[in-house]
Amino acid sequence: MSKVLKKQCGWGLAFGLLLSGFVFAEGPLWRFEFDNDIVGGSDDFFSAGWSIQSHGAPVSSWDELELNSVSSWIAEHVPGISGGEGMVVRRGTGLSQIIQTPKDISDPELIEDDVPYAGALTLATSWTAMSDDKITTFQILGGILGPASLAEEAQKFVHNDLGMGDDPMGWDHQLSNEPILNLNMSTAYKLWRSGEPEGMSMDLSGGGGFGLGNLFTQAQLGLQTRFGWNVPRGFAHIPDMAGRGVIVNPVMNSAETGVTRLFGTIAARAAAVGYTVLLDGNTFEDSHSVDYDPYLAQVITGVHWLQGAMGLHFNLYLSTNPADDFAASELSWGNVSFSYQFD
Repeated sequence: MSKVLKKQCGWGLAFGLLLSGFVFAEGPLWRFEFDNDIVGGSDDFFSAGWSIQSHGAPVSSWDELELNSVSSWIAEHVPGISGGEGMVVRRGTGLSQIIQTPKDISDPELIEDDVPYAGALTLATSWTAMSDDKITTFQILGGILGPASLAEEAQKFVHNDLGMGDDPMGWDHQLSNEPILNLNMSTAYKLWRSGEPEGMSMDLSGGGGFGLGNLFTQAQLGLQTRFGWNVPRGFAHIPDMAGRGVIVNPVMNSAETGVTRLFGTIAARAAAVGYTVLLDGNTFEDSHSVDYDPYLAQVITGVHWLQGAMGLHFNLYLSTNPADDFAASELSWGNVSFSYQFD
């Protein structure tokens, strides 16, 4: 292993270990998310990703939590998350990785007419105030873009060492190391509901959000519906890639032994992306970049099974391709999530 690679691995491992200390200290609900576009028969654009998250138990006010001065100021002053009568508040933390590649990963040369090789390793922390009728989340995300994110090592381990794909040959051309900082906010309101909470029911919610930073500067609006058996109070969770959405547990129900919940979700949304380092290239130096359509439309369908403290979720993302005019790669993928709520 070269000295440069050892140094990059050291940076990434140190960063990951440091962030994992924050992740492991947050709360009783744990969630592991894994993204891959193999469900679409491809291995390109948003090729893969994962997230380990920890979410605190809901409490009636921020005063019940031991927040530091910065966190307390955010909880009190950011619009929509201060809580109130009939609402609960909670914290969340998540460690995530993004892996992006062009379509032809067997080509060792720079592929100028496709998306760049890129990786990011991030830590997000969030503040949420919610009821069964509305939810607002504010998030701060920081991290590392480039070789220090260990995206190359992660993909080569899966493809080469585990034999689950072709050898990716073009990582020498990935975007360079640089810090990532993103602020995100999202909100949703319950528009309609029908049925009984203990039995068959259905609801419809609408909302939107925005991101500001070098990972994603964007705004979006959307609708989501949930339908099925024993649908939990709250809202549908959409497990976005880091920086596109927020780290949140939008469910108000606590784990109940012997209770089975089986329901589906459908979300439709439109976004306008003003900037993303993943396509615009490095912020502070010249690098591979591509032109892209700033407008993005997505339909996300999901199936969710909750049995007591355990949850299993599958979401399929059908997305327009912002680089469709020239790029061979496609932007659709699947997400599998597992959650467990400790006492």
